[in-house]
Amino acid sequence: MEHTKELLSIGLSALAPSPFNVRRHSVGQIEELAALIDSQGLLHNLVVTEQVVGRGKARKVKFAVAAGERRRRALLLLQQRGRLPKGHEVLCELVPPERAREVSLAENSGREPMHPADEFEAFKALIDEGKGVEDVAARFGVSMLTVQRRLKLSALSPMLLALYREDGINLDQLMALTLSDDHAVQERTWFDAQPWDRTPAALRRRLTVGEVEAAGSALVRFVGIEVYEAAGGVVRRDLFDDEQSRFLSDPALLERLATEKLQALAGAVRDEGWKWVEARLSVDSQALRQFAACAHVNRKPTAAEQEELDALAQRTGELEQQAQALDDAPEWSPDDAEMIDLEEQDIAARRKAIHEALKTWTPEQKAHAGVIVTFGREGDVEVMRGLVRDEDRKSAAAGVRSASGADRSTHGGTDSDHLGSPSSSAAPERRPLGCSEALAKRLAAHRTMALQAMLAQNTAVALASVVHVFVLRTFGTDYPCEASALQVSPQLSAYALEAVADDLKTSRAWQAVQQAKEAWQARLPEHQGEWFGWLIGLPQSELIDLLALCSALTLNALPGAEASASANNLAAALGLDMADWWEPTPEGYLNHVPKAQIVAALKEAGPDLSGGGVEAMKKDALVTAAASRLAGKRWLPEPLRQSPG
Repeated sequence: MEHTKELLSIGLSALAPSPFNVRRHSVGQIEELAALIDSQGLLHNLVVTEQVVGRGKARKVKFAVAAGERRRRALLLLQQRGRLPKGHEVLCELVPPERAREVSLAENSGREPMHPADEFEAFKALIDEGKGVEDVAARFGVSMLTVQRRLKLSALSPMLLALYREDGINLDQLMALTLSDDHAVQERTWFDAQPWDRTPAALRRRLTVGEVEAAGSALVRFVGIEVYEAAGGVVRRDLFDDEQSRFLSDPALLERLATEKLQALAGAVRDEGWKWVEARLSVDSQALRQFAACAHVNRKPTAAEQEELDALAQRTGELEQQAQALDDAPEWSPDDAEMIDLEEQDIAARRKAIHEALKTWTPEQKAHAGVIVTFGREGDVEVMRGLVRDEDRKSAAAGVRSASGADRSTHGGTDSDHLGSPSSSAAPERRPLGCSEALAKRLAAHRTMALQAMLAQNTAVALASVVHVFVLRTFGTDYPCEASALQVSPQLSAYALEAVADDLKTSRAWQAVQQAKEAWQARLPEHQGEWFGWLIGLPQSELIDLLALCSALTLNALPGAEASASANNLAAALGLDMADWWEPTPEGYLNHVPKAQIVAALKEAGPDLSGGGVEAMKKDALVTAAASRLAGKRWLPEPLRQSPG
């Protein structure tokens, strides 16, 4: 069937939507089309039907667009923006109403959309012809980032693009592979991976292994990406991540730059007169346990510092009022809350910096202490002053003892008056032979738990122990000759003990302490605000019982707590016998020592316990047999045996 085309040039204002148009349009999605028409002109004419609207003298002929409604709206948008004249005319094909719906359906059917890979390559061809990224973005109504992403995809390995055309790889996977510009690396990353391990996230991880992701890296924040790039470092950017993730491919260079920056900062601190100054890339809580804090005094703030502190306090009050107003408002923006939170963080950081600057130490203290220069989680500089190494603390303590001894000699005293008995000296902690560090800690945790259980029942020793802590801190020097096992900050030791002994909760000592805690918990008032008044009315004997329990829960006799002498004194005072609290179970001991040590334990526990060919048994069988034979025999490994009095 032949149809003759009747083409008309119709004013844009005479065009109207048609009820025959089968496509339903959203109000948006015409920006890109408008840009294309603006740069390329109208490539396809509209299909219209005559439509009479109005009555009488108001009657007029309009042309309803059966096919091309998006083009009509894009043309109107261009006209509104002054890109088309007021009387602009559009080339249209006129069809009778009876054909309008069929023509509309035909125009929207049978189309094969362009494959995305064809679009990538077409954009690349335009750039290769000399057009700029900004120009291409404007002519096609897309952002510059969209153009850059399509160019990045067009630069992928031809083998991978061919696979994409065959639906062997999806677009998200392709986008992940663009993290590398090397075709061989792209292909190896894809083809060497198992099918189940080809998720976009897995591909990104494989391509960035060994690199430093900028987001969340304190090291990157401290050095600065600009400084890193200026030093020749390569930054890999993920164009397809909304956060524009960046990966620094040379961790060694990054660490060198950070070290150089820290060394420069440390140089200025050395002029303050400290014994030592170290620049460290990282300092964790474990590293800080190697140091003791040197006591300091705070100088009076200068007028400028006090003025700034007052201003910060005033601003903090204003922010609190703003936050309260947000809470009271029926609706509020998360952005407003975030702005308040960020400013409060800035104020807290500035206030901390001022208070740190107020700390002062004497020249004598600096002669035994040092400083670590590092950076925090946000990449800001942190200077930790007044840290005393163990050897410096001991030498300073020896100096204190010598001076005190000389003073006592002058006044008729003796060295023994100051040094006390050997059991109270702060001797270095020794790990028993045949014990790994982990096992030594496990056994020490059980010993600590038993000490807690007994101390909780001995009010006299508990009270003396608590007083001892305060006497040491109040009347001791910056470098005390001994430490206390009671860490009355207070810091409960349960988490530290559980971390090194996962079987602790099954022990008799744990159950005894928990039973005591639960009994007191049941007696406490429901609201914490009532506790103080309740304690005031408690009989003194019961108050001392509660003090004994609370002080016991702070006890920490783990290796590294530097309180072995104090713990031994407590054990002697309490008459601790670990055989009352502990038995060698597979989980608590036997699985953690070699076969020879288990056999030796059996022989030591009783001559009849090592028979039955135990030496020839496999480890699992030996552990089971030993646990059964040692049960109730009160055998203890060397770290748990009673210390000599």
